[in-house]
Amino acid sequence: MRDKIKNNERTSALKGIAGFAVILFTGLLGGCTLANPDAGAKESEDRLIGAFITSEHLDLYDMDRYLNDHASQVINGDSITVGRGSKYEGKLVATVDKEAGESASQWKISFGDTEGEYILLPLTRDEEGNEIAENICSAGISAPYLNYSVADEEDSREVSGTVYEIADGKGDSTYYVNPVYQSENGEIYALTGNGYSNGSSDSEENTMSATLTAENTFTENGKSRKEVDKVTVQFAFMYRPVDTIVYQMNAANQILKKVIYDPTSVPDTIKPENGAAYILVETRKKDPSGKLVSSRTLLDLKEEEDQYLEIWYPLENGLISRKDVKVQ
Repeated sequence: MRDKIKNNERTSALKGIAGFAVILFTGLLGGCTLANPDAGAKESEDRLIGAFITSEHLDLYDMDRYLNDHASQVINGDSITVGRGSKYEGKLVATVDKEAGESASQWKISFGDTEGEYILLPLTRDEEGNEIAENICSAGISAPYLNYSVADEEDSREVSGTVYEIADGKGDSTYYVNPVYQSENGEIYALTGNGYSNGSSDSEENTMSATLTAENTFTENGKSRKEVDKVTVQFAFMYRPVDTIVYQMNAANQILKKVIYDPTSVPDTIKPENGAAYILVETRKKDPSGKLVSSRTLLDLKEEEDQYLEIWYPLENGLISRKDVKVQ
């Protein structure tokens, strides 16, 4: 779901691609689109727009260039120091396929041969020149959310999402949250980020969040203003879904229709039966011991609203994704 929010305050890109901080906190979930009529009127630099999550360390350091520049030290046997945040730190440029349309929500994004999940808030402009920010994410990111606020001295923009790992009891796993930036010419690229372990995968209880933050302070009409861009990735565990059961119920709590689906084969839309008052979705999951555990959600049917069922299904990469099934 994407809502559009318009604001007359200007937004700018971030100042300094290395100026991000990593903190832990609990995020919110959802999604939307932003439109800013006056954005881009002031000088802009590369802006933090998201995160690229990988299961392996993203090694972008240009060691060959570093060694060439320090050849004398190597030959003489002197010690050398490989530092982060230097001119030798490389970037992984994304390929953006816009064949489906110019709207960011229609883009297909890849980071070369590097596999991973992404949550992004790329910037585009509409026909009137207004700056548009739409959150897009890969299948392994569930419940994306965008929050935007404007105050007298600060504008803030936050995008977040959750990565659900299958709780398989096989021990700790590490994921790397790599910051993604967008340059003024539209180039999107990732930098090397930090790794996080969510602890034991025996249960659904462990959760953790990593946040990337970048700030830009500028002067507008003689007053100092600050813009804050924040990206939050929450990590959580879920038992592997094995069955999705959809019950259509009448007002007397009687079953009108019951269908058992493979979680990966639930249709995109479901039509309510005549007399259906609500739909009950039961997700059967298997814990590491093989025991079946069920969770249930209920949706009251309302004719005047578009409604969706939340369906969870496993991916081949060990993550779990959420599918929103429309109730016609």
